[in-house]
Amino acid sequence: MSELSGPLKIFEFSRKESLATLFLTTTLLIGTRIKYASDQHWWLQETEVADSDPESIKLKIDLNRAEWYELIILPGIGEKKAKVIVEYRQETGSFKNIEQLCGVNGIGTETVKRIKNLVYVDE
Repeated sequence: MSELSGPLKIFEFSRKESLATLFLTTTLLIGTRIKYASDQHWWLQETEVADSDPESIKLKIDLNRAEWYELIILPGIGEKKAKVIVEYRQETGSFKNIEQLCGVNGIGTETVKRIKNLVYVDE
C-alpha cells in the first residue's frame, strides 16, 4: 500500500490549488465553447456567394465622394491606389471626368478601362 501512496502524492493539492485548478479548467472549457460557437455562426442564416467575379459589381461609385475603403472593391485598385486617388482628389479638386484618373500616380489607361463602367463623376 505504501508503494501506491508515493506516486499518487504528486496529485495531492491544497484547497487553494484545487480551487485554482477548478477555476482555470472551467474558464478554459467555457472559453473553448464560446470560441466554437462564435466560429460556427449558428445564429446566422446560411449564405451563398452568387458571383465572385469583380466585373459583376452592380453598383457605381462616385469618384468625387467615395472614401478609400469604398474604392478598394474596384478591380485593379487596392488599398494603396485607393488612398492615392483620395489624396489626388483632395489636392487637385473634384474629378471632371473618369479619364482624369490617368493623372493619378499608379493608375493607367488599362485600369481606367476596367473600372469605367463601375464609377461615375458627379460634379
